Amino acid sequence: MAGTEFGHALGRSRALSGLPAAPLVARYGELVSAQQALGLAHLGELLIPAGGRMRVLDGVFTVEGPGRRRHVGAQVLRGLRAGRGDAEDGAGALLERLARIQEHDPAALRRILLYQLVRLLHEHPRGELPDTAVGFGVDPDEAAALVDAAHASPRLDPAQRAAAEGLEDEWLAGRVRAAARSAAALPRAAAGGDPLLAGRLAGLAERVRAADALLDEARAHEDRDDRERAAAAYGQAARLARDCPRAVRGLVRTHRPAEGDPGPLEASPVPGGVALLRPAGADPDGIWRVVRLTRGEPRTAPLPLVPGRLGAGPLTDPRAPLGREVRYVALPCDGGTPLISAPLLVAPEVTELCLTDGRSRVEATWLRPPGTTGVRVTLTDPEGRTRDLGAPSPADAAGPAGTAGAGCREGVRAGGLGPGEYALRVRCRYAGAGGEVVSGGAGAAVTVHPWPEPVAGLTASARGAGGLELRWSGGAGGDVRFVQWPGAAPAEGAELAASALPPPLTWVDAAGIAHPPPGTPATVSAVSVLGERALAGPGVVVEAPEAVTGLTVRRTSGGRAKVSFDWPEGAGRVTVALTPESGGERTEHPVVRAVFLREGLELPVGAGAVRVSAYAAPRSAQAVAAAPRGAGEVSVPADVAIAYRLVPGPRRILRRGPAVLRVSLLSPGGDPGCGLPDFVLVRGAAGGGPRPHRAADGAELCRVTGAELAATGTVEREILPHPPGGGPYAVRGFLLGGRAASVRLDEPSLTSLVVR
Repeated sequence: MAGTEFGHALGRSRALSGLPAAPLVARYGELVSAQQALGLAHLGELLIPAGGRMRVLDGVFTVEGPGRRRHVGAQVLRGLRAGRGDAEDGAGALLERLARIQEHDPAALRRILLYQLVRLLHEHPRGELPDTAVGFGVDPDEAAALVDAAHASPRLDPAQRAAAEGLEDEWLAGRVRAAARSAAALPRAAAGGDPLLAGRLAGLAERVRAADALLDEARAHEDRDDRERAAAAYGQAARLARDCPRAVRGLVRTHRPAEGDPGPLEASPVPGGVALLRPAGADPDGIWRVVRLTRGEPRTAPLPLVPGRLGAGPLTDPRAPLGREVRYVALPCDGGTPLISAPLLVAPEVTELCLTDGRSRVEATWLRPPGTTGVRVTLTDPEGRTRDLGAPSPADAAGPAGTAGAGCREGVRAGGLGPGEYALRVRCRYAGAGGEVVSGGAGAAVTVHPWPEPVAGLTASARGAGGLELRWSGGAGGDVRFVQWPGAAPAEGAELAASALPPPLTWVDAAGIAHPPPGTPATVSAVSVLGERALAGPGVVVEAPEAVTGLTVRRTSGGRAKVSFDWPEGAGRVTVALTPESGGERTEHPVVRAVFLREGLELPVGAGAVRVSAYAAPRSAQAVAAAPRGAGEVSVPADVAIAYRLVPGPRRILRRGPAVLRVSLLSPGGDPGCGLPDFVLVRGAAGGGPRPHRAADGAELCRVTGAELAATGTVEREILPHPPGGGPYAVRGFLLGGRAASVRLDEPSLTSLVVR
């Protein structure tokens, strides 16, 4: 039967006469990854319908029944993709990729399937049996021939299989040295039955010989100090073997900028590695292969390739070794001028360095790049003295200080600074090949401005004329303003911008004398301000309650007085304040509505003149109340009294002598001053008539003027007895004129006021 002996004339063009020892397909590793993600043992499982088989010896065919074979080409692969319905799933994408491979090389799919089936048979414990191949979906007519051929082909260990599968990618990328190492890893018999692999290895050997010849030529030019020719030969060798360390290092060593060169490749450390930017004079359509050289590595060490395209934007090398000196070479794929960077120490700086000044201090925060072993922070003062600020501390929850994770934000704070210009620099430390490496540092300047002293204490006390007096301590070096915060007050000592302060209270003057409008409850806060900077200070709660109306005060005996007023609407308590006119201490008496309405109010006011004010009590127990002005205040004069006594005359033989009126000035409240009323003694009707109740009820017997009484203190006058036949009569004293209403009259017993 045709096809039972593998290796006979199979009849198709490009049919292999031996099993492939390497897939020789570009990006084969990506195909395998997509295949494994779908759980496929080999790619043929994607092509076989349910219950079908496949033939692979004479091209790739699917067998769906007796005599029903279908050749699998690009069109069939796309039909299978369309039949899946969802063209965006993993299987659909893999089928589309296989179709493109088949269009590029019609023999590639068969080669891949044969390579994968041979590997499965080699790894299977019963791989020498045809049934094993049938179990993998191979048509029974081809299973025996495939098993025999696989048994005769060389077996690859994991390292050899990795070399075989990566050989084509290395060849296509120009990594001749890596491809040569992969070829050397393959067994010698691998290319014996694989003509395509044998051709690839022959071409590779030829390119290696050509590159080595160019290297020898370049070295000879370099020995003769002909750098220009040496650089040209090294450049040709690098284009021929793009991963040749000797060629690239020799090119870097001998290259000299010439007129018309685009300029060096720009390299700069960034937190994610090293950013590479092509010069402005470089060909915008050029394609480069960028490799990295690291100082201290062996000259023959492979050169790492920087993945990505060197285009208009920066290309980042994420694997640049921290703490090492590197150079980058961009080799043009079209034979143009190479781009070579200057030596660069891979020591990225901190980012987002932010400096702020405060009261006698500087604060700095930054984002620390990954891979650091620490940072060093220095501060230079206006006199040029530099000091180390020590270890930083975490500035937020992005990560703890001292970690090497990306985005670790930390900061330092330096206090006790005087005003002036300061310079801060942050240097990152890295573990280098020969010890610790320190970056050049990121720096910034900051100005420490003068600040006022904070207000230390604030008190309020009520004063006359309905005002308050605010007293404070501290605040030196600035202006003290009194404000009311619209929301929660900032903490004492908080640093603020003067432009962000509320407007000063208009009812508080610079001396702290406050006259809040009636009905005002407020928290007055003191703020010290100097230029554009301010410090929050303490606050005090004040209120200006509404005044009560109808306030009257009447002295009683014993230095007391009855107080009455109209209870204010809605008030639960009223405060009655007594302020001595002589400047004594003010006292406050809280009054509860229920007690006031039931019992009234009597307070000890003393003998001196006193000012009585009444106002609704503050809403807050912590508030200091300002006594309101106007109707809620009454002045009570000092307690001045005039006493009089009627002393009977001496008894004589037939009748008594004339009675004596003794009028005395009593002044327990102090010097009465001027304006004493006159004392008038009035007689009632003779013969026991009614007693006078007013001065106008009777005839005036005598008068003692206020001036006489003020001058002597006691005045005595004789009162003539009743005329014969007139009978006894009653008398009574009254105060008239001057301050009669405010002077108390001390009367004797009314029964003693009879003249007989």
